[in-house]
Amino acid sequence: MLSPTAGLLHFREVAGLPAADGRRVRRGLLFRSDTPQFLSDAGARHLVEVLGVRTVIDLRLPHELEREGRGPLGALPHRHRHLPFEVGALVGDSSVGVMDPDDPMVSTYLTYVRASPEAVVGVVGELAAATGPALVHCSVGRDRTGVAIAVVLEALGVPREDVVAEYAADPAGARAGMERLRSMATYGAAVAAFPPEAYETDPVSMRRFLAAVDTEFGGVLGLLAAHGIGPAEVERLRERLLEQPT
Repeated sequence: MLSPTAGLLHFREVAGLPAADGRRVRRGLLFRSDTPQFLSDAGARHLVEVLGVRTVIDLRLPHELEREGRGPLGALPHRHRHLPFEVGALVGDSSVGVMDPDDPMVSTYLTYVRASPEAVVGVVGELAAATGPALVHCSVGRDRTGVAIAVVLEALGVPREDVVAEYAADPAGARAGMERLRSMATYGAAVAAFPPEAYETDPVSMRRFLAAVDTEFGGVLGLLAAHGIGPAEVERLRERLLEQPT
């Protein structure tokens, strides 16, 4: 039997993690995935009608959104928010970013934060203001989406090692997503430029990235505050996404 979300290779709910004040991340409100362009009509309806997704936060570059599209999800009622994470220089006219050979993953993740901080912190703002469940996605659902979800979880007060473990939770899905890039108009043969590290979901990469955010920005809360997301909005995020205290 096909999964109701068949076509999504790196899809999961982000829920149940311990967070601030002894609370946990609520179920049914936050999902993450790779690009939804390959969803069937039934899969798209499942997201909207069964899971109740009302907001989709799309982290792809503008030309990815234009050339790849949104699949059948685009025809269903929901709020689409486009917050493109910049990836730096590109290989030709593809969406493959030129990666630092000495430290490809962490340097790429820091590029998102340095080059497009408004988009990164905008994910927190959108989730704090959203009504109903939300889906966050990019193309593979690991790198840009992984950074976005890590920022959200840190803002929620989830312990660092749980944030890292959530990032690394589905290595097979991430590898499948990487392989599928070869069939996509904005990636294609340029995928060959990715180093071997780009096919792994190494928890060390996320741990080192967050440590660099600590050093450079004073942590995720410092990054958020520097770009207009202060304590009041962080508290709204927590009220929305965390279980209510008993």
